[in-house]
Amino acid sequence: MVKWEIRRIKEIIDNKSFCHFFQPIYELKESKIYGYEALLRCKYFSDPEILFQIARECGFLYELDTCSIHNAITSMGDLQQKLFINVFPSTIVHHSFTQFIKKINLFFQSTEKVVFEINESEKIENIELLKKNIQFLKDEGYKVAVDDFGKGEISLETIVDLNPHYIKVDRSLGQNLYNSGKNQDVIKKLLFLCERTNMKLVLEGIEKKEDLDMAKALGVHYAQGYLLGEPRPMRENTKK
Repeated sequence: MVKWEIRRIKEIIDNKSFCHFFQPIYELKESKIYGYEALLRCKYFSDPEILFQIARECGFLYELDTCSIHNAITSMGDLQQKLFINVFPSTIVHHSFTQFIKKINLFFQSTEKVVFEINESEKIENIELLKKNIQFLKDEGYKVAVDDFGKGEISLETIVDLNPHYIKVDRSLGQNLYNSGKNQDVIKKLLFLCERTNMKLVLEGIEKKEDLDMAKALGVHYAQGYLLGEPRPMRENTKK
């Protein structure tokens, strides 16, 4: 790893040289905002995934991930709706994670408004420890989601094993949903699973009214996408 990359990552973390935008998640049955997903933005990286990738290669992924979580929570202010925050599996199984959670508990009167989205882009190395610490999060009152299902490493069997409160479906299944019988069949099967396991489904990638109408017709619980709202600083969301 190039030394300047290590130095840059440390500077970004130490100086908190990033912010969060918040994208609304809508409850489709009531057509109202259910919560917001916190999305990291950094002026030095147009693609946040590259920032996290370099942080992983430099050995600073846990530090960046927890710093991002802390910033997202403090940027949200007084929580009125759910706050969805991304977290890597390696962060959840880190030996310092439970102590970190106990510290951020002090920010809330009700931790159940916070949903930790398990990032599916990272391979799960220790499923038993991950399950143990997910149960710790639940015991502390937090909700848990599996993010971008259908895109990354987590299988349907693993989802059942982890027993999250929400399953967030990758945008590839939400886009052009209205004219894709295959995608509609996948959503129907996932909704059946949700009904059997008491999970809720969040469909990402809703950018057309036809896709939104189809999601409602299928019985999707929640949806997210540019049609419903772009990621913005929280102060701009609250002006609406």
